[in-house]
Amino acid sequence: MRILLTILLCIGSTQTFAIEFNGHTEFAQQIALNSSISGRIGLIRVAVGQRVSSGETLLTLVTTGLQANVGSAQAQVDSLTPAVARMQTEMEKAQELFDRDSLALVELQTAEQNLSIAEANLAGAQAKLTQAKYLLSQANIRSPIDGIVLSITSFPGQYINTRVNDQTLMTIADTTSMVVSLQLPMEHRQKSLMNKPATVSYQQQEYQGKVVEIGNQATIGRNNHPAISVLVKFETNGGLPAGLPVKISIDVD
Repeated sequence: MRILLTILLCIGSTQTFAIEFNGHTEFAQQIALNSSISGRIGLIRVAVGQRVSSGETLLTLVTTGLQANVGSAQAQVDSLTPAVARMQTEMEKAQELFDRDSLALVELQTAEQNLSIAEANLAGAQAKLTQAKYLLSQANIRSPIDGIVLSITSFPGQYINTRVNDQTLMTIADTTSMVVSLQLPMEHRQKSLMNKPATVSYQQQEYQGKVVEIGNQATIGRNNHPAISVLVKFETNGGLPAGLPVKISIDVD
């Protein structure tokens, strides 16, 4: 990181130094997206550099088998539902007869057991249906944020096996929040620098941010002088790309 350090201001007996740096923008948040289920990629719906919205579908896996599983599970639920209703009716009749001393206890218990079995079978089928629907929903890879597509590392027809590894399918970034990494000369390192306001400027545009991180490991900076890493985070309107040269000004008491 090339750094330009200048002392801009000294006022009265209280010295306030506006330290200026040159740096390059980086995205504060980059998210690598992968699939939670194995399957073959059917369609990639976005391109590198495209802006996306939170919840937007970016990539879709082939869903033929998943849809078949949902249909099969739904059919099983539909076939078992009437049995529960029938067993419920029979149990109520058995209870009524038992209350009139017209039915033996063992027959009432049998009716109750038949109802419990029918309800358990239906609950199991409903659980399978819920799981099948969930897996089908995971076939759509959606964007968790408003951002931009940085890279796509997958292609239609590619098989994704989550048992082998968590392969990154694409990477997106939040364009509204950015950072600049700086190398601060050790003579200006202060604990009070944390959360200090910072102004990031590019051409005629200025963005307000603050110091969010101060490193603990000294490195060799400009002209072989010891330096410490500092991270400045700032908010943008989403119009700045990564790698853009900017100036950063931080007031230091």
